[in-house]
Amino acid sequence: MRYISIVIGWISCLLVSACATRTPEEPTGNRGTYEPPTSPTIVIENLRNAVIEKNMQNFMLCLADPSRSSFAYRFEPSAEAGARYQAVFLNWSVTKERQAFLSMASKLAVDQQPQLSFANSQVAFSSPDSLVWVAEYSLTAQLGLTSLPSTLSGTIALTICPEQSGLWSIARWSDARRPSDTTEATWSLLKGQLSN
Repeated sequence: MRYISIVIGWISCLLVSACATRTPEEPTGNRGTYEPPTSPTIVIENLRNAVIEKNMQNFMLCLADPSRSSFAYRFEPSAEAGARYQAVFLNWSVTKERQAFLSMASKLAVDQQPQLSFANSQVAFSSPDSLVWVAEYSLTAQLGLTSLPSTLSGTIALTICPEQSGLWSIARWSDARRPSDTTEATWSLLKGQLSN
């Protein structure tokens, strides 16, 4: 009898501990700051946050993907970078964007974040199925490359369109040197160098 009570007590303890709930684990990976892009303004903010947070997944979600959109993403480099890296930009794609972004992030220290700011922004064109947003930008990233300054600047023009889901993404990204800049140090230059 005593043996049976000990066995029943032991089995009861096992059952109670097996059924106890545990504290859920934190999700792995950094999701960053990302909001469903229900408007073009949110796409721009998501793009900025993805760059600052070095979050490649969120960055790629900002770009039109033929699997989600009727638009194919297109990048138009600044004239100077386009001439210098003509072969690179000839077949530019979202895959090349991903490669350049990952290369930039890998050259930064873990605790170092790029800085991206926009100024003098304006809507150049707006319709129910697209919006063209233009701004001057400044991108600062200490990449340790002697061929690139730590601060890049230029004028960005984003054509933002709705996807089949109703969410918006960047269908076209145009880069240009600002007229006031004496040297060509645009984001295109960074993309051209890092995608090689």
